[in-house]
Amino acid sequence: MSSERPPVVPYGFGENYESCMDRRLFNTEFGSFAHEAGIPASQEQHRSLRDSVVRRIRLSAGLEPGIDFLPLEPEITSLRSIDGVAVSNVVIRTLPGLRLTGNLFMPEHFSGKLPGVLCPHGHWPNGRVHHAPDGGVVMRCMELARLGFAVFAYDMVGYNDNNDIPHRWDTAMRRENYHYGISPFGLQTANSMRAVDFMVSLPEVDPGRIGCTGASGGASQTWFISALDQRIKVICPVCMLSLHYAGGCMCEEGPLLRTSGLTSFDIVSSLAPRPILLPGVTGDWTNLNPDYEIPKLKEVYKLYYAEDKVEHFYYEDSHNYNRRTREHVYAWLVRQLQNKDMGSTIPESTDRVPAPEQLWHNGSKPEPPSAETFAKVKDELIQCYTGKALEWGSDFTLWQNRNCDLLRQMLEREFPAADVVERVTHGSWNMPEGRIFSRMISRREVGDAIMGMLIKPAGSGDCKNGIVYPVEKSVQDYFNDGPMAQLTFETIMKCRSHTLLFELMGSGFRAAQLEHCCRRENNPVDPAFNDSFFAMRVQDIVTCGVLMKERGYRITLAAPAVNTPALLAASALLGCCAVIDLTGVDDECWNDKFNNQPLMGKLGGIKGLALLNVRNNVTFCGVSGELKELLNSCGAVISEKQLWEIIR
Repeated sequence: MSSERPPVVPYGFGENYESCMDRRLFNTEFGSFAHEAGIPASQEQHRSLRDSVVRRIRLSAGLEPGIDFLPLEPEITSLRSIDGVAVSNVVIRTLPGLRLTGNLFMPEHFSGKLPGVLCPHGHWPNGRVHHAPDGGVVMRCMELARLGFAVFAYDMVGYNDNNDIPHRWDTAMRRENYHYGISPFGLQTANSMRAVDFMVSLPEVDPGRIGCTGASGGASQTWFISALDQRIKVICPVCMLSLHYAGGCMCEEGPLLRTSGLTSFDIVSSLAPRPILLPGVTGDWTNLNPDYEIPKLKEVYKLYYAEDKVEHFYYEDSHNYNRRTREHVYAWLVRQLQNKDMGSTIPESTDRVPAPEQLWHNGSKPEPPSAETFAKVKDELIQCYTGKALEWGSDFTLWQNRNCDLLRQMLEREFPAADVVERVTHGSWNMPEGRIFSRMISRREVGDAIMGMLIKPAGSGDCKNGIVYPVEKSVQDYFNDGPMAQLTFETIMKCRSHTLLFELMGSGFRAAQLEHCCRRENNPVDPAFNDSFFAMRVQDIVTCGVLMKERGYRITLAAPAVNTPALLAASALLGCCAVIDLTGVDDECWNDKFNNQPLMGKLGGIKGLALLNVRNNVTFCGVSGELKELLNSCGAVISEKQLWEIIR
């Protein structure tokens, strides 16, 4: 470089480090964060809430784009009588690689059609065969059958006879499978959907009278499936509703479930005006129900003149589904589904409870699932969840629009006008080739801090062509004696466009902030609550693109190949001109912590994101092999030139 060229001071922020902190790294959402109850103002707003709840649950469960369930062909075996109750074993293949297992309880003698009750079990040590003073799943099912109900108690994934797939996954297992949309939450949700199908298919059951009840994690399952399926007419989630605790297991907190701000109260309020019973106690997170959640929920039900359909009882005790609670629930379900008033409680019988050996399908405790058992079914599940990702039939544009909407939901990004602030934190530098401006860029009320340099080549004047370019590591690499300085002074400052070079989350000036980040990779429910680094990086590109557009520039997005995954997503969302370098880019990129993004495999990974960018104002380069053939088949613009040759 010329000796006459003055050095560029990196950023110019000096020691004022705090002013450059990116608040996104420290504003962490978590399961015990206390929220306010959001109350829709009208039935129309409530219907909008209901739709958004369903979309978010389906997204998190990996059900969008849709997956195909296997034909409903239940295996009902080992019919036996236990104290006047007919108990059967049930096995249903729900998806390739996934089974639904449980027990069906019915009265031994009855006439007419029975109302049905689904009983997801929650995190009791023995799952559906659990019976103890704090919670008796088996006793609940037996007693409801004696009262004239058909009851289906089914296993959560990884419990008892559902022993192909572990219930709790380690970090590596989560990262790999969340990519495809496969999670404990999603698998359980799929099984719950088929549990409803099974119940209404039984000739002994009245499909118009179906209820669901469970405690703790079983209560979470109760409201998730009730939100998805209107065939569940009455709902009883026990000891779970809270606006200061959401649930702490992966089966309750699916990837991206809460990143939009969704709360458990939102889910439960979306169930209005269906009848709901909400038992609570002083000794768990339902401790404030009488003072807060129940009155707020009645405000929602009031929209439908149905406040009386919110029922509740509350007493001093610990987290439970014990006898006292069950006796209240029996009376409520009889009143709701059998139209019989037998008082506020129905005393539980003193008959013996079947031993686990009578309920396990092979008469003995099943072997627990493991990584090895999961490996046997994983490929089938991956094919099921992602096999149709790149199928668009006869309407490619419709496929693009649908998947762009899905991408927007995944990244939870909205781009209102005039949302971006250019904070001038230092001055500028004159050079023979042009002028360089130091900038820190942010969105109002968010507190992000994107470090960048705006380059205006000499003689470019009021040029309105702008290049938005996220650098590989640090902006300072592009100046002084940095490894990329030659590109700056021999190419960028000669291309006659104004170029914004900036750093993505986790690189350059902000890299050190990761050491103090509140996010922890080994937190099993973090993907449910907090944006990924990838989502933040996509937002950085979008933020800088919006800034340049608001300054009147006609922008072109470009990036070094290492940043191509984030650029593909940002370009698809912005729909602006882009030059995309795919040199060496493949689906191995998602293993990197800055690129890892749950559900991206549902869009087809790199191929899917590339296809979302097939339009007239996008040029691809560095493309080869199968991806090149795919892009060519869709009419993509592909160049054999290198990135900056195209931009110039």
